[in-house]
Amino acid sequence: MKRDKLACHCRRVTYGEIVDAVAAGAKTFEEVSARTTCSTGCGKCREFIMHMVEDIQRYPDDYGLTKQKQD
Repeated sequence: MKRDKLACHCRRVTYGEIVDAVAAGAKTFEEVSARTTCSTGCGKCREFIMHMVEDIQRYPDDYGLTKQKQD
């Protein structure tokens, strides 16, 4: 994954910023959006970023994160 690739073009939010938001504790798209401002422009990236957040949580090793213990 290229961390500097844009996930949200309107707000210029990168893949890396999305991963960092999840690593910092964001668990939902809404929390990631609040931290990064992604998908607050035109909204075309919303569905993609929603799936990306789910994917990061499901496969954290693929994004350089360790899976957090689930309650």
